[in-house]
Amino acid sequence: MQSTIFLGVATLLLAATRRVDAAQCACATQALNVRSGAGTNHGVLHLMAPGECLTYHGDSTAAGGYTWYHLDYQGKSGWAASNWLSVRACGGVSSSGVQLPGCPKIITRAEWGARAPSHAFGNMPATPIYVFIHHGTGGECFDKASCIQKVKAYQNYHMDGHGWPDIGYNFVVGEDGNAYEARGWEKLGAHTYGYNHNGIAICVIGDFTSHVPNAAALNTVKQLIQCGLSNGKISPSYTLKGHRDVGATACPGTAFYNLIHSWSHYASGTNHFG
Repeated sequence: MQSTIFLGVATLLLAATRRVDAAQCACATQALNVRSGAGTNHGVLHLMAPGECLTYHGDSTAAGGYTWYHLDYQGKSGWAASNWLSVRACGGVSSSGVQLPGCPKIITRAEWGARAPSHAFGNMPATPIYVFIHHGTGGECFDKASCIQKVKAYQNYHMDGHGWPDIGYNFVVGEDGNAYEARGWEKLGAHTYGYNHNGIAICVIGDFTSHVPNAAALNTVKQLIQCGLSNGKISPSYTLKGHRDVGATACPGTAFYNLIHSWSHYASGTNHFG
């Protein structure tokens, strides 16, 4: 009898507060308000566009005839009606913290413990028309903990060694198969002289002079580019280049550089557009 009562109470508690994996996101199936509390009497924080995703905290509550999911919007606690939300695994993030569908797994700045920028810097003036491939040189990494240490070292070198306000790349990719948010999709980078205002840089951790990155890293780089295209973060007519195409550098390593010649949108040579 006692076990029956316990199971009944547990079922009620589970129904009252639904928990899911914290790595999941709630994506809007149509335009939908995110409110500061559960219920239409609370103020609107954000209007989600169809297909836009926000991190789902995993709990829900009932109010005004709807079930409201607890979401994160730019670090604020938000609530949206579950009738117009679809919960799925999170993809990438925009620099505003909004999850983007179709991305590979992106480890956010907060997750890898990024330092705050030393001073403010702006966004790119328009959708990037270039994607630049870099390598970071030095050692490679094959698990999340090791890759986080590498990304932190890159940031420290860029900020303390170069005096830049932040890590210079837009994204860093490890051979653990994760992408690491650096400056993100919209922020002006510091990676490719003459192209920081109209290009994004994806840097793969390691030295790829004599060999190419593993399949996990290569797939993540390709998925990241496709995610940028699908979400309007990269121009559909973008040009793909290696760093050495526009500068006196060996980056991204000879083996890796030769490989990207076969990738879609690759074009060699220097083409400045202001």
